Amino acid sequence: MQEEYIGERSLRSLKQIIEKINAKKILLLTGKKSYSTSDAKTKLEPFLRGLKVTRFSDFEANPKVEDVYTGVSLALKKNPDLIIAIGGGTVIDMAKLINILSSQKEHSFINIIKNSSLINNKGLSPLVAIPTTSGTGSEATHFAVVYVEKSKYSLAHKFMLPDYVIVDSSLSNNMPKNIAASAAIDALSQAIESYWSVGSTTESQQYAWQSIEIILASIEKAVIEKDADAKDSMSLAANLSGKAINISKTTAAHAISYPISTYFNVPHGHAVGLLLGCFFEINSDFELYGINDSRGSSYVKDTMLQLVKLFGATDPLGCKLAWYKMMNDIGLETNISKLGICSSDDIDLILDNVNLERLNNNPVVVSEETLKNILKSLF
Repeated sequence: MQEEYIGERSLRSLKQIIEKINAKKILLLTGKKSYSTSDAKTKLEPFLRGLKVTRFSDFEANPKVEDVYTGVSLALKKNPDLIIAIGGGTVIDMAKLINILSSQKEHSFINIIKNSSLINNKGLSPLVAIPTTSGTGSEATHFAVVYVEKSKYSLAHKFMLPDYVIVDSSLSNNMPKNIAASAAIDALSQAIESYWSVGSTTESQQYAWQSIEIILASIEKAVIEKDADAKDSMSLAANLSGKAINISKTTAAHAISYPISTYFNVPHGHAVGLLLGCFFEINSDFELYGINDSRGSSYVKDTMLQLVKLFGATDPLGCKLAWYKMMNDIGLETNISKLGICSSDDIDLILDNVNLERLNNNPVVVSEETLKNILKSLF
């Protein structure tokens, strides 16, 4: 069962976690630069004094399996009593991957990444996840993204859920506006996709609805004004969105986003946001596209109407327009040609690398032609 510490000054809970485990050796995963440029290093290091700490940050924003090999080798060499991941979703995902793969002896990493049922053992050490970006909610999920030769995989297993979570919004005080905006849109997109996904449940929708309400009320104050209360709300909302997708998983907008990030260097949350607005209309037009959700057309219709009303719109088009206005208001570009996606060849590259699994979780059927039309509409 995961232990959570959420709210202002919750980072202080790390001291009791370390004492509880009687940890002497720490493997610390951080971003390469963000750990020092943010408040994370200043706030964390007092809790690590007197401990033997090995820091690992040698991995990319879109983590490669080669980075995981390096991290596993280090973990096995140091044999830590506790693993601490402090940073954005990539840092926490990397910690989850290193921890679980370090304890698997019978199969190759590539085989395990492609088939999570091969996981037999729990992680090498207890894992503490401390998010600093109020975006991915990775601290609340049992899966992690990794790239194998530019193809994205999501390794999922119940043993990968972090043992401890600390959500302290003060850690994001120095986060640049563009990163804060992308992270906020990622959290909101996750919550919306979770709410309408085929895999949603009553529990996941409760988490998602709470997250959406909080973000819509807080996003501009948190990103533009850096209001402390709004940032605290955003950190909670991101955690809720993580809990929601931990049950339901994400849908079509996320599926298309990964190659946009991989091949065109658009930050993940920004990439998802580019696409999500279009799905307010697509997922509402189930008669044209056909339904994936076994709960039927009335259910999908009601679900989409609930989301439209939550955005203060009267129809799916109004909701779509409100979405892209919100992105522009917090400083995110919505014209893909200005982000380097300029030709039909660029669109074909994206479509050739779409995560098909997430398309099946979308409430309506999404074809390659539909995806192509979405991308063309964003020029």
